[in-house]
Amino acid sequence: HLGKKDILLNVVHSKDNVNNYFQQRFELLLPLKDNNIVKYEYVEQHLLSTLKSIMNKDISRITFARYAPERGQWIVIDPLATPKKTKTPNVNLRLEPYKLADMAVIGVLEGDHSTSEDFDTAYDKMKRQDVEQDKEQKRMNRERNRADNDRNQQSGSSGRRRSPQNTMRINVDDFDN
Repeated sequence: HLGKKDILLNVVHSKDNVNNYFQQRFELLLPLKDNNIVKYEYVEQHLLSTLKSIMNKDISRITFARYAPERGQWIVIDPLATPKKTKTPNVNLRLEPYKLADMAVIGVLEGDHSTSEDFDTAYDKMKRQDVEQDKEQKRMNRERNRADNDRNQQSGSSGRRRSPQNTMRINVDDFDN
């Protein structure tokens, strides 16, 4: 049963060399009990023991990465690549940049794979191209809007319709009388 602080991960593994796609998938429950911190060693040990039993072979070393679907990018989870600010390698994997949460997709490769390219699939590359095109489109739209606004300000008109200006006449009596 799923505890309040437990995390359920979607794990993909067994990448094929032809199409470069992950062939297998399973769900992994990380029971956290009272501990709210998700440490690298804890996740690695759970992944390693589960993979050994599923694949029925002896695996000595794994590398794993979290998939960021909004960017089409794999973020390799490496305790040694911690930011300089963090002195201790006991990084909480729930926090930036890994943000492990329920149903996060985790890719697992056997051995030492230190780059995110090792995890890439053809789909990821297409997704990144789409993200780049969207960014470029937004940038072009912003530039076009800026140019339109500059042109409107120079010509004295703006994109918004102004209310008509009514002239107001004030009659002043002669105060000398």
